[in-house]
Amino acid sequence: MRAILTKLRAPLSLTLSAFIVTGLVGCGGGGETTGPTDDKKEFQDSFIQGAPDPTKTFPEAEFAKAKELKNEHRLDTAEKLLLSKLDDAKVAARNTTQLGQYLVRLNNILYDEGKDNDATKYGEVAVMIFNNQPMEKRPVAPWYVNIHSYLGMSYLRQHKYDKAEQNLKKAITIASGAPKAEVSPAWLKLIYQQLISCYEAQKKKEQAEQVKQQLAKLHL
Repeated sequence: MRAILTKLRAPLSLTLSAFIVTGLVGCGGGGETTGPTDDKKEFQDSFIQGAPDPTKTFPEAEFAKAKELKNEHRLDTAEKLLLSKLDDAKVAARNTTQLGQYLVRLNNILYDEGKDNDATKYGEVAVMIFNNQPMEKRPVAPWYVNIHSYLGMSYLRQHKYDKAEQNLKKAITIASGAPKAEVSPAWLKLIYQQLISCYEAQKKKEQAEQVKQQLAKLHL
């Protein structure tokens, strides 16, 4: 996340009541069609339908190495590494939190590379997987904050404002309810700023001003 803080310095808006989200389920965002295309659904189902194969090994080493490569800004190498083991991860951990986290890492790297179409494709599946889990198996709040933040920022760059707003608001809601140590103040401020940018891009001055006021009260 720290790499993004040096790249983005945009603004954000919304009243506290608007941040309230009734649970984490159903994160999908708007879209031009009423449902996923057949190809999109087939892609998503390949990660979700079926059970993990216990005879296959999850690529833990590659998952960890990709984080190191990302921190070293070797993004192309990190992307290729994760994609090279994606099928192994899918078979070994289909529809589990572990696979969702793998997709979050891939999403983050693709976002940093400016590949928003691919980033959102994998990121949306990660959220679906997380939401499929029983509460006790869902990831801790920072994973949700991460993926909704990155999805929101990708959609904002694509001018898909409804989806951007939806994901950024969810990231703020989850971050606001998490223990303070789990989400850095700098990252929370960034999400607010991105939501302000989303409203300003749509010329929603009142909403943008409301979020600015809310952000100011947080003293981040």
